[in-house]
Amino acid sequence: MIEHTMYPTNAEYVQVAKALIVKYPFLKDLEGNGYHTWHQSLKRKFKTERSPLVHDDEVRRSKEKFGHKKLCDEVDRMHSSAVSLSQRFKEGFTSIVPKVLELQRNAPLAKIYKEAREEMLAEDLPDSDFRAALILLPHIFKEKAESLVTLGECDADNPYPTIQLVETDWKMAFSKRVQVLVKADGVEVCRGIGVEEGILAAFSAYYVFNLAYPPYMKNTLTFLQHAIAKITEVGGKPLPITVTRVLNILC
Repeated sequence: MIEHTMYPTNAEYVQVAKALIVKYPFLKDLEGNGYHTWHQSLKRKFKTERSPLVHDDEVRRSKEKFGHKKLCDEVDRMHSSAVSLSQRFKEGFTSIVPKVLELQRNAPLAKIYKEAREEMLAEDLPDSDFRAALILLPHIFKEKAESLVTLGECDADNPYPTIQLVETDWKMAFSKRVQVLVKADGVEVCRGIGVEEGILAAFSAYYVFNLAYPPYMKNTLTFLQHAIAKITEVGGKPLPITVTRVLNILC
């Protein structure tokens, strides 16, 4: 596997674990699917052996230096503006929430949100709509929200900045400002309250750590950068056609 990639996907881990117990049946787990132990062992082995995208020492130093707010402040220092990043993000995204929810009204997660919304108080709806739109935004670009936001204790199967919710229920993620952890390569960078703080902190981490957007979330993050955060790069490449089309629809 190492000759193929240092960052295997979950499907690749499963494929190798299954092949292992087929070839060596005596290694099969006595319970469950038969390969869970080897699946987890492979993931831990790769995490230990590979050179991480963000070195642990660097993340620890940044964790001491940055909370979720300080991450945003650092981006403001790097890309100065008369209006703070957090304010631009709040105001800019609020303006497109209705359109995002309308475009994604038939998505599986949107159906879960609709059920949760029926149980909410009227005064809680604006914040909940904001969180729901953030979670649903990647689906507009045919990207998966689950690659950016994970539930419970499971780490994301990628080394990039992601948001981990302590809750294991999407309804709770939509309806309440639950505790979130922002992680890079499984290492905690900072904590926040609510999906909104988590996504803004994860977005900011790309700038603080000078990371390129991953292919599987590139359009969503590019949209947030240009349409919401209003951050432009000198000599930057033209926006992807997909991002331009969505920008024209939402903004």
